[in-house]
Amino acid sequence: MGDKWIEVSLSEIAERIGDGLHGTPKYSEQGKYHFINGNNLEDGVITIKESTKKVGFEQYTKHKKELNENAILVSINGTIGNVALYNDEEIILGKSACYINLKDNIHREFVAYVLTSFQFQEYIQRCATGSTIKNVSLKMMREFAFRIPEDEVVQIDAVATLKNIDLKIRLNRQTNQTIEQMAQALFKSWFVDFDPVFDNAFDAGLSVDDFPDELQHRAMLRQQHRSEAMKQDAEVMLRQQTPQSNAVLQPQNQQATQTESERICGLFPSEFEQCDDPNIGINGWIPKGWAIKAFSELLDVKYGKDHKKLGDGNYPIYGSGGLMRYAENFLYAGESVLIPRKGTLTNIMYVNESFWTVDTMFYTIPKMDNIVKYMFYHLKTLDFLLMNVGSAVPSMTTKVLNALQIINPSNELLQKFDETINVFRRKRSSNQVNTENLVILRDTLLPKLISGELQLSETVQSIETK
Repeated sequence: MGDKWIEVSLSEIAERIGDGLHGTPKYSEQGKYHFINGNNLEDGVITIKESTKKVGFEQYTKHKKELNENAILVSINGTIGNVALYNDEEIILGKSACYINLKDNIHREFVAYVLTSFQFQEYIQRCATGSTIKNVSLKMMREFAFRIPEDEVVQIDAVATLKNIDLKIRLNRQTNQTIEQMAQALFKSWFVDFDPVFDNAFDAGLSVDDFPDELQHRAMLRQQHRSEAMKQDAEVMLRQQTPQSNAVLQPQNQQATQTESERICGLFPSEFEQCDDPNIGINGWIPKGWAIKAFSELLDVKYGKDHKKLGDGNYPIYGSGGLMRYAENFLYAGESVLIPRKGTLTNIMYVNESFWTVDTMFYTIPKMDNIVKYMFYHLKTLDFLLMNVGSAVPSMTTKVLNALQIINPSNELLQKFDETINVFRRKRSSNQVNTENLVILRDTLLPKLISGELQLSETVQSIETK
């Protein structure tokens, strides 16, 4: 395969390389065409965000670029190096997006992998000008040189190998997103909507009209959900009556499920009681017997510290924007909810490790058992932007946090919630480790496959074992 590879520049394999509109089109809220810049290019696709502007048909026809079906987009201004495949979207390109119309005999996904490789990313960083806002010229884009197989079939085979790994990475990440959504849904069901409390009340013979006025809407929704679930269960049982083996096995499995469900419902009361604050619970109603405690009674808030004098190491350092780097020392070891003090106030994080936080991020120490995961999901339901006390920079204070009123269920229920979330997190952790290994494999293979250094047959066994 090596003797069939040649060195080319982007200009040699492209019909045209150009950038987008230098200027601002006339925006229209009712428009159906989007104005795309480099920050819209993410993970190989064009991503439409809430902040993405729209234009009408007249502006679209006036400013659109002629992109062919083999086009690739690359961000060249501001955040440089993002890559996306163009798939006939009706868009206008801004000046921070460069388009590359490849020739017909060039497999664009192969070139896209080249452009995501360290070889190209290092090249554009080196070529970029500007101290505040980086910019890569079209001239430098056209001059970028790399190796490519003359035979398009070889290009396709290399892409198939890399896409196989990327698919597994994507599926792992999607699975982890689903697991986290399940955890959030469980918290909402138990501690926001109080579904098991309504279930217990209905099972005790109450009707919707028996609930206080403030609870009747939620009670009606829960009753409708129960009716629909019972109907679906009946339909499933009818379908499972044949073959006979299923009819024997299914009731046992169903009974086990019901027993667990009943055990969980047994941890909840069957009545509500009114509290003094109408903003707590459902219009001021909470499950009977549950307490209301101040945040300060549940978690101890600690300030992060400067990290600049720390050497590199194995302990993660977190700021309000997320993971910053790894250092030689840590501030705290164990479960903690991390809460931004300045910056992105909504970036609440859960960690269970030895870590360091900088001065823009609070960390917390639990004051009771099984409270950290509960508090993490509870804080995720709050609107921290409304609690901002800063003017120029969004800010949070310990005074605001410590005064928060938190519904505190029984210790037994907190333990059950903690155990259930641990099952979710173990699965997420396993998927994350597998994903990290796949990323290392892909990043190792990528430069070798796109340069012809590695034969495709040499990669098969490594990929199939991941």
